Amino acid sequence: MFKFDDHKCYRMPAHFGGFDFNPAGTYYRDVVGVSFTCTTDGNRLADYLPEGFELLRPELLIMYMQGREIEWMAGSAYNLIEVGVPARFQGKRDRVDGVFALVVWENKTTPILGGREETGIPKIFADIQDLHIIQNNYFTNASYEGNAFLRLEMTGAQPLDAARLAELKAATAERACFGWRYIPKVGGPGADLSQPILYPQSTEVNSAWVGKGAVQWTQLKWEQNPSHWHIIKALAELPVIELAPVMMVKGVGCLKPNQARVLE
Repeated sequence: MFKFDDHKCYRMPAHFGGFDFNPAGTYYRDVVGVSFTCTTDGNRLADYLPEGFELLRPELLIMYMQGREIEWMAGSAYNLIEVGVPARFQGKRDRVDGVFALVVWENKTTPILGGREETGIPKIFADIQDLHIIQNNYFTNASYEGNAFLRLEMTGAQPLDAARLAELKAATAERACFGWRYIPKVGGPGADLSQPILYPQSTEVNSAWVGKGAVQWTQLKWEQNPSHWHIIKALAELPVIELAPVMMVKGVGCLKPNQARVLE
């Protein structure tokens, strides 16, 4: 008969055995990230933050990542698009500033499973293209079963000068990412587990570029994406008051699940 070991970590299906806890971070040795910052309606944006969080700025942060040479995936790769907001968690014990992830689309199952149940990052699936490059212009899109719902574009990319690159390296060295781990009850409404999570990350930037950007949402009908059409609709309907210059970086990323914890 299979028995759980309290000193092991498990993922479903857990009855095939557990694994030892990894006390170190996990590295993404080849990362390209493109970041978009959209100023929007702060009141509407704040409606998507759970209790305990407050909006720091009325900004929707959209980040595309193309990850390669990923250690924990045996050198494999995947792409993601994260949509978040700058937020502060103010609890009984913790006061932390970071980015609250509203939704994260990824194009592989493996990173989705761990990020959802283990660290509360709201990951769901989408087909996400690699970056298409035409001279110094870049674009990508995300779709679901052939229905494109987001196009991201960066044009006129120019390398940062040494001073701005140094500032960027310092600003991105450490990043506090927030999630909310929600495990629904079986057979009825409500939650068996509902808690805010802190998931530290870091980036070692080697080079960076700045350029103009464009963010284009395409709302889908229910029959085109029954599970997530309402998420796309909510984000697409947020007004874009201003789109800041777009930043692209290349470097090394590190996730730190060993430092993740429940916020109080």
